[in-house]
Amino acid sequence: MKLILPWVAIGLTVLPGSDAFWRINCEIIQTGRVDPLVNPGTVAAHAHTITGGSNIGVNSTPADMVNSECTSCEVTADKSAYWTPLLYYWYPNGSFFQVPHSGAVVYYLGRGPNVNNTVPFPPGFKILSGNKALRSYDTQSLTYGNAQYPGRPIADRVSFACLVAFGLKLPPNQPYMYNATQCVNGLRAQIGFQSCWNGIDLYKTDNSHVAYQSGIDNGVCPPSHPVQLPIIFVETNYAVGQVPNATDDNRFVFSQGDPTGYGFHGDFINGWDPVVQTNAVNNCLYNGAPDGVIQECPYLNEVDTTGAAANCPERRQQVRENVTGMLDHLPGCVQVTYGPGSATAAQMECNASVPIPYITPTPMGTPLPTATPVIGQQYGLPTFQYLGCYNDTGPGGGYRTLSSLAYSNYSFMTIEFCQQYCTSKGYQYAGLEYAQECHCDNNLNPTAQLTTAVTMNECTWTCGGTLTQGGTQEFCGGLSYMSVYNNTNSSFVGFGDNSNTAGNTQPYVPAAGFASNYLGCYSDNHGGRALANGGISWNNMSVEVWGQYCATTQNVIGGIGYQYYGLEYTSQCFCGNQLGGNNSFLTPFTTPSGGANALSLYNNTGYNPPANKPSVGKFQSQTCLKDPTIGGGRALQPGVLRNNNMTVEMCIKYCLGNYYNYAGIEYGVECYCGNQILASTGAVIQACPATTQKLCPGNPTVSSLPIGSVVFTY
Repeated sequence: MKLILPWVAIGLTVLPGSDAFWRINCEIIQTGRVDPLVNPGTVAAHAHTITGGSNIGVNSTPADMVNSECTSCEVTADKSAYWTPLLYYWYPNGSFFQVPHSGAVVYYLGRGPNVNNTVPFPPGFKILSGNKALRSYDTQSLTYGNAQYPGRPIADRVSFACLVAFGLKLPPNQPYMYNATQCVNGLRAQIGFQSCWNGIDLYKTDNSHVAYQSGIDNGVCPPSHPVQLPIIFVETNYAVGQVPNATDDNRFVFSQGDPTGYGFHGDFINGWDPVVQTNAVNNCLYNGAPDGVIQECPYLNEVDTTGAAANCPERRQQVRENVTGMLDHLPGCVQVTYGPGSATAAQMECNASVPIPYITPTPMGTPLPTATPVIGQQYGLPTFQYLGCYNDTGPGGGYRTLSSLAYSNYSFMTIEFCQQYCTSKGYQYAGLEYAQECHCDNNLNPTAQLTTAVTMNECTWTCGGTLTQGGTQEFCGGLSYMSVYNNTNSSFVGFGDNSNTAGNTQPYVPAAGFASNYLGCYSDNHGGRALANGGISWNNMSVEVWGQYCATTQNVIGGIGYQYYGLEYTSQCFCGNQLGGNNSFLTPFTTPSGGANALSLYNNTGYNPPANKPSVGKFQSQTCLKDPTIGGGRALQPGVLRNNNMTVEMCIKYCLGNYYNYAGIEYGVECYCGNQILASTGAVIQACPATTQKLCPGNPTVSSLPIGSVVFTY
């Protein structure tokens, strides 16, 4: 099962000062003890998770990778293989639970004073970065450096980012695993690769054919390795927050027996299409793509797809042993070693006498031909014309691009199958989505939006039927994008039920701009509601309607109106006098009526907050007195009066009539009197916190305190 991790897990937060780069999202293609660099032809010493080209196996070469049938990375021209170790949680009873994750994010960076001379990875190139045996920070091994670009510890190639709860400040990265149980959104392991090449060897087993730039992610190359390559930086986000009953930070262990993280490592086999890689390096690596978005580089955008996981699903394990779920030991003969000394080979590998698991032949494939329809031309059945790729989540009042009828079948879904199905049901239009869904209608949603040149590759999910059956592959839409076809047969008469047709959708009217009292978009439901009051849902909601409601309704402290109002999910509304929720924070959102767990917040500029009355006759308002919360009695004793129509005047009149010098009001309806403040009770004098005020029911413009008394003295 694929694990989808929060958006915050993806981002280049560890490498400041990037001039240009691109990043590629990659899904898992295989898991197991496979490592064709270190253990070619046999079972690897420990387990890895691998992303990239489908031809990866124990015997794979760079040529095999280039010739892969497909890749689990979003750029289809990148059939390279990238792999890192699996992570486990070691329970006190000796069991190991494999920490789930969904793949990797691979960055290609262009940096340093020689960046303009960066060359693509040559065919046949391979690298290993990191040392699986390390169990402590190596301060002695440094990169090459000079006076202008000093070296740094090579150990800095590895770093870890703890992704805490949304809205909380991220702690600084560290070169070791830390606070894993607090990383509710994942523990992100990060490794930078060598980017300086000797210009001769494509691979050496000791990796001496490559070296790090002086700053690892920046700087200069040593004279011995003068050729500058792109810097590869790989992030693997482990979902440590999903491990059951994980309470000890020190029990997370990488598959090579490393509980420290210093031994984290990564491998790379070049499988790029050389033409695409050369164009991308020369045009997007150091003088373009400042945000790392694939769509900013035209050479990558034209071979980009959102359907990598669907088009190139995870392969069956080549090494037949269980490495996921709950295990009674780490795969292989690996022992957990804490260091600080490096782990030995005997602690990380099996000796020759231990039987190895069965290895199936590497499932080598070749790229399958893919047919790409052209807008306005016939494709599929003879009378059907391709209309294009439509955004199926655009504004449309709840209607899809085609909505009368839908059918889903992964194993049989092809373009022709869907066209025939819609025709047989009496519908003119046929649309395909998510590789397996067929949608029919006699009308197009009038708000349907064709994709642009930037998003032209959204409809690139390979049809489940063609993947299953083989042969020429077809595209069946994408993630919330629909490939739409029109039956142009003039004699065809649509007889399908049109009661749910998308053609009934009203033309979309763009939302008005933000009003001047708009405060921003706040995250909601992260540790409590941003605004705790209100909560009414109405399909015809508008900013104006809800603003009027929050300005005129009776509030929770007994008065009229609230200072803030907010809208969410376009129809849910909330009021409040303060922002609540431990983790409410501003988000980059641009819809006046909010979104999913995103509250568009507005300020009621006409709101008049309640105030303490400065004086009543000879009684002067002094301060707030926090009553003791546990034992000790009241700070003002012995006089007490309770009245649901309490006012300041009523309380003072009562205390004055009973010959008391102090009068205090609490909870809006309680009046207390005394001739001194009883410090022995633990009462605390403090400023009046506005967030705890409650109005006196008898005078809804004057406030008292639910946790303390507004004290008047005579």
